[in-house]
Amino acid sequence: MMRFEEYAKFLVQDCLKLKVGQPLLIVGNSLTESFIQLVQKEAKKLESGEVFVIMIDKFQERELYQSASFEEIMAHPFMDRSLYNEIAKLGGAVLSLDSPIPHIFEGIYSSLLGRVRRELEHQISFFREKQEKGEIPWCIASVANEYWAKEILPDEENPLKKLWDVIFDICHIDENPIEYWREYLAILGKRAQILNELDIQTLHYKSKNGTDILIQLPEYYLFQSAQDGEYIVNMPSLEIFTTPSKYDVNGIVYASKPLYYSGVEIKDFWIRFESGKVVDYDAKQHKDLLKEIIETDEGSHYLGEVALVDFDSKINQSGLLFQTTLYDENACCHFALGRGFPECFREGYTKSMEELQLLGMNTSQTHVDFMIGTRDLEITAVLKDGTDMVLMKHGKLIF
Repeated sequence: MMRFEEYAKFLVQDCLKLKVGQPLLIVGNSLTESFIQLVQKEAKKLESGEVFVIMIDKFQERELYQSASFEEIMAHPFMDRSLYNEIAKLGGAVLSLDSPIPHIFEGIYSSLLGRVRRELEHQISFFREKQEKGEIPWCIASVANEYWAKEILPDEENPLKKLWDVIFDICHIDENPIEYWREYLAILGKRAQILNELDIQTLHYKSKNGTDILIQLPEYYLFQSAQDGEYIVNMPSLEIFTTPSKYDVNGIVYASKPLYYSGVEIKDFWIRFESGKVVDYDAKQHKDLLKEIIETDEGSHYLGEVALVDFDSKINQSGLLFQTTLYDENACCHFALGRGFPECFREGYTKSMEELQLLGMNTSQTHVDFMIGTRDLEITAVLKDGTDMVLMKHGKLIF
């Protein structure tokens, strides 16, 4: 039990930096109930404010998709996300517990899944506004469950225990996690600073799988790590990332790993961009769901993020495909369709959304990461003075 308590304490005390009297919203599914109770205990020790919980039964949700209309689905009590906005108004913190149930929504119409996700995003628009301005502490972390463990560790005698061991190892819970992550995020911060001082105009990605894409950065770009001020927003986080210039992405990119979206696997896909916009795409499996992602709104046709991660990251070295973006995106380099980040522009948090859009930031209801890193990926930066500088060779950052 000690390791679970340490993990809960780390998330609440060190990632969220929960303060005395500060409200907390915990979001999870029914399989995370026991861990949610540990988080509640840790919040109580810190003398936090009221703790609220959104706990969704994914199996009941699937039944609802199979038997109810869209209007009936959205009217169901567990589809109410108003607590997000209430917590944001109260200046509270949000901890999202990611605990995938593989294939839970296989066979459900992708158009219905997409419509529900759009409506849920609309429900929490005030929270998103505060989140994007860096005005609310939040963190996403994973919690193991037996379905997830059996799916990705089918040959293990005790897959649930093994998955927990992997999570604790990747998050460095058995050592001093806050000391480790403070030092590691400082390293990522130095990498970001190097890139921010280079005055990059364009990033050129090339890989033998067919990826060949030019991505222009905005004039006032900033690379960041996932430490948002004093908070750690993703646990784990091995990336440095920025937001590209919305209309200046040209070429083709091939996904290097499957994308799991709403518990459904999108496999072997590619996307072509012209003047920033998706103009063509294909997938060997669940192209219909890829279509739903791309056609969420106008902004979902454009990139909102490009992230750099060494191919030999600890997550990739595990040899596991975790089937959840939180871990898989930190395995290697990735892009994201949808909204960009204000913090990826100089003084971005002080600017209006209209000003950020003029600087080249994409806006959208969605933000969907997909993995593009390979062992042979090379990334070359073209600087504004015309100089070429190799940033990544053989899938490894060289600075």
